Amino acid sequence: MKLCALIASAILAIAMTGCALGGKPKTAVPAVPVPAAAAVASPAEPLSVPQTHVQLPPPQPLNPEALVAPPPQAPPAVVSPVQTAAPTARRVPVVSSAPPQPDPAPAVVVAEPARPSIQEVLPEGERSKLQNDAAASRKRVRAWLESTSARRLSGQPKLTRDRIQSFLKASDDAERRGDFREAVQLAERAEILMRELQGGR
Repeated sequence: MKLCALIASAILAIAMTGCALGGKPKTAVPAVPVPAAAAVASPAEPLSVPQTHVQLPPPQPLNPEALVAPPPQAPPAVVSPVQTAAPTARRVPVVSSAPPQPDPAPAVVVAEPARPSIQEVLPEGERSKLQNDAAASRKRVRAWLESTSARRLSGQPKLTRDRIQSFLKASDDAERRGDFREAVQLAERAEILMRELQGGR
């Protein structure tokens, strides 16, 4: 508690010395009185003055060709249909005297050439290994399909066998395209489904 009082009195003493060392006391400057007669003598000017002097830009020369308007084109003749509801008034269809417009030539559609597919470039050794792996998987699956072709399957097993055959066909197609990784993956999927049908063997 004494320490707090000591610190507060030290701060107060420092602040008071700044006031005492400030220098000369400042004296207030008296305001200069405005003579009342001068204020009354000058008439009050309006805040806004009407501007009666207008300054326009110099006249610009006009090209006489710009004033000539193109001749109006006649609107195309409209052929009105003959009305059969009013037998008393007969209308004659208006025929245009203008020659018929030739039909525009049909646009020739050029078929875009087939774009070459982008494939991974594989070293010869890896490509032949992938090709052999895909062929071996397809061979095992086809052998199993031939051995079970005599059995009649229905329901889910039949759907699974159809999926196996579609995977084999897709694997063959991928190999023909040169996509050997895809061919291996599809053949392996067919083999996995085959094992599921065999009972997980």
